[in-house]
Amino acid sequence: MNFIPSPIHSLFSRWFSKTQNILQWGLSVFNTSTQFNTYNDYRKKLNVVLNSPAMLKVMSLQCDLFSLGKVCVYDSNGKKIEEDPFLNLIKRPNPFQSRSQFLWDFMFWNMIGTDYCYVDSQIVDKKTNKMYHLDPSKMEWPDDFQNEADKLVFGDQVLKTRGKMNITYRYKDGSTERIPLEKIVISTDLTNGIGNWYKGASRIDALYKVISNSEHALDAKNINVRYSGKFLVGSSNSLNTVGLQETEKQDIIEKMEGDKKVFPLKTLVEIKRFVENLGNLQLDQAYHADYFIIGSMYGIPRDVLETNLTSSTFENQEKARMAHVSYTLQPKGNDFMDSLEQYFGYQEQKKNIVIEWEHLPFMQVFEKEKADQQKVKIESLILLLDKGVPIEEANEYLKTNFTIDESRQEEITPEPEDEEETS
Repeated sequence: MNFIPSPIHSLFSRWFSKTQNILQWGLSVFNTSTQFNTYNDYRKKLNVVLNSPAMLKVMSLQCDLFSLGKVCVYDSNGKKIEEDPFLNLIKRPNPFQSRSQFLWDFMFWNMIGTDYCYVDSQIVDKKTNKMYHLDPSKMEWPDDFQNEADKLVFGDQVLKTRGKMNITYRYKDGSTERIPLEKIVISTDLTNGIGNWYKGASRIDALYKVISNSEHALDAKNINVRYSGKFLVGSSNSLNTVGLQETEKQDIIEKMEGDKKVFPLKTLVEIKRFVENLGNLQLDQAYHADYFIIGSMYGIPRDVLETNLTSSTFENQEKARMAHVSYTLQPKGNDFMDSLEQYFGYQEQKKNIVIEWEHLPFMQVFEKEKADQQKVKIESLILLLDKGVPIEEANEYLKTNFTIDESRQEEITPEPEDEEETS
């Protein structure tokens, strides 16, 4: 028989008890707007992420890959600027973090729902300038601001007035910091257009049952593993209705744990495991299924998720990572860099801040495919020109812009044919 444990009151199960699921999580997605000052909500999401192996694995995979991005600045002609004040700032955004960790934190908070990046000054090369990702659970918004959070704004003066509004940032010891809204760069994971321009919805709200299931699967496996080494020992004689005496129980335990291999008994004794076949429960498969559901919710391809679980081909893994960067990470990175670009006034300077992953090995697969495509185009162009197709028509057909330098064309003179010798 397989031992199916009853629900245990772990920390995770208290967060996701049936009542809390219905009242605090399930119905929250039906609210007309995302509310400010939901400190407990943010703390629960953070605790869920840090205590759920499946959820944490997905978030770590996403954040690790995003943090490998390289930040660059280009001028109006598309030329890379090697020395730029922003590159120096993001190299060491604050005394406690490097560029890589700063990017990691952006994706972490963004996946929870909303990232609030505090930037101390709009003067990018100011020596004391610092950038921090804020913990949303420590942010206290003015209560009356909720009524303004969903309103359309058509005048710059309204934005300036809102920008001067102070957000209270409360530290662990109770002390506070007042931060003007205009110094916070906001990036949301999902839309911020469902009733609050300054706070986005969280995918974790839709995943609470999946995360809970994966945790219960791990709890069930833990209990079953512990009980798999325990046995039930009893008599098979149905006529013996008298219970065992304490001395008889102790005698059976001593015999079971002793070194003897043969036990003469008057009646047959039946021995059964608490857990006969742990594999039949398929708890590992249930956990992995939940892990894939969580990963797919964040747009991570299956081949990327499988790299540490099953043997996917190297080429499929590389292509999956490449697609993951292009379709999931790049848009998030562009959005964040565009916001910083606007904050520092780089748009007026005709500068473009971007984050790239082309330097990573798996992106070379894309470069190879791109080179192969260009080679095919060149071969097709040569074939068309040999057939007498004008260069203009060939370019239009191949979507290219090649030109022919007439001055460098060599005149090809056919060699005279050898006269046949006559006898």
